Amino acid sequence: MRKPLKRTFRKAIAILDGRTSRTRGQSLVELSLTMPILLVMLLGLVEIGWLANNYLTLLDATREAGRYGSVRDPNLWQVGYETSYNLMDCDYDSPENGNYGSTHFDKYQQELVSSYPGPAIPGFSNGLETPGLQFYDGVACSAITNILPLPFNDLTDDVVISVFSYAYFSSERRIHVVGRLPSRSNECTSADEPYNPLYYDPAYVPTERDSGSDEHRLGYFFRGNHITSFDSNCRGSEFRTSDIEAMLNRTLLDDTGAALTLPEAREMGAGGMVLVEIFWQHEQLLGIPFFTFMQDQFEIHVWSLFPNTAAEPPCAPLRDDAQC
Repeated sequence: MRKPLKRTFRKAIAILDGRTSRTRGQSLVELSLTMPILLVMLLGLVEIGWLANNYLTLLDATREAGRYGSVRDPNLWQVGYETSYNLMDCDYDSPENGNYGSTHFDKYQQELVSSYPGPAIPGFSNGLETPGLQFYDGVACSAITNILPLPFNDLTDDVVISVFSYAYFSSERRIHVVGRLPSRSNECTSADEPYNPLYYDPAYVPTERDSGSDEHRLGYFFRGNHITSFDSNCRGSEFRTSDIEAMLNRTLLDDTGAALTLPEAREMGAGGMVLVEIFWQHEQLLGIPFFTFMQDQFEIHVWSLFPNTAAEPPCAPLRDDAQC
C-alpha cells in the first residue's frame, strides 16, 4: 500500500508545483519546431523517389529499344526517309489503308490526332508513308512504348537514334569511328563527318551519302524537340562522333589496366553500335514552391549503347592498316 500512496503523493506535489504543465509546454514547442523539418524531409523524399522512378523507367526504355535495334539491320533503311515526317509515327500500317486503330501501335494518348510540326523544325518534309515500322522509327517506337505509364509529349519530348561503325587501326593503336548513320542526319555543318577519307570510303558519292548541304541534325530524331548543348542550330543527339570515339578508346583500350599487347591488338577488329537517347521533360510530383533549387520542369537525358553487327564497316574502303 505504501508504494501506490507514495506515487500518488509525488504526483500531487508535481501538479501543485506546476512541473507537468511546463513539461507539456516544452513538448509542444519541440513538436512545433521539428514538425516542419520532418514534413519537408518527407516531401523531399517523395520528390526524389518520383524523380528516381521516372529516371529508371526511361533508362529501361532505352535499353529495351537498344536491344530491339541490336538485332536489326540499319542498312535496310532507305536514305532520306529520316527527313520524312510521315514516317515518324508508330503505326504498323499506313493511314491510306484505313487501318488506324486496327493495327495501331500506341505511341501516346493522342496518336490519332495528326500534327505536322511545319517548316520551323529542320528536316521535316511531307514524305510518303510506307507500311510497317523500319529500323529507326521501329527503335523509337519501342522506346516510346516502354516508357509507359509515363506519357510521351510530342511538343517537348524526343527520342534520338544513331548508328556508328568503328574500326581499329594498328599503326595508331587507336579506334576510329568510320561511319555514322543515318547518313543524312549525321552532321551539324556541311563537313561530311564522319566519312573521313583517311579512314573510310574515299570515293563515296556525296549525293548518296550526304544531303549536300548543312543538315543541322545528329541522328534520327522522332520529333526534333531537343536542341544540342554544343550547337544552337543543331537538333538531335548530345553525342558527337568524337565523343563516341573517345568512349570506345577509353573503354576498349585505355581502361584495361595495362597497355594493349600485340596479341590483344591483333584481335581488335571493326564493329558497330546503336545509340538510343531519350529526352523527357520531368515535372515535380507535388510542385511545392519551397523546392526553389529545383525547376518545376527540367529535362532528363538517358541513353544506352548496344552492339550491332549489321553496322560493322566493310574492309574494302578502309585504310590498309584497319583491322576488320
